[in-house]
Amino acid sequence: MDRVLPGRVKEEWPPSPEEEDLAPRPMEGLHETGPPPFLTKTFDLVADPATDGVVSWGRAGNSFVVWDPHAFAAVLLPRFFKHNNFASFVRQLNTYLDGSRHRMKLQEPANLF
Repeated sequence: MDRVLPGRVKEEWPPSPEEEDLAPRPMEGLHETGPPPFLTKTFDLVADPATDGVVSWGRAGNSFVVWDPHAFAAVLLPRFFKHNNFASFVRQLNTYLDGSRHRMKLQEPANLF
């Protein structure tokens, strides 16, 4: 056992090579940021095949269509978000879109084709 003199602290750092392998390390990816939760939840909502009758990907796969806004608001929004307000969902989605040319718009399904 090492002898420690009064008023002195035993030097423990840096650890020996054997101890270095056992030293705690930050988890990989801990400080990496991913997509905002709103976008992740929206993607999961649209990508779920069980919701295709209410909301689904557009033909090109780079947009989505809400086929039944009432069911979307009443049934799906509360499952993924803390509200059931379709207008609030659209407003929040628009904060992530690039300028006015990509804004969400309400259209009749017949006008989409």
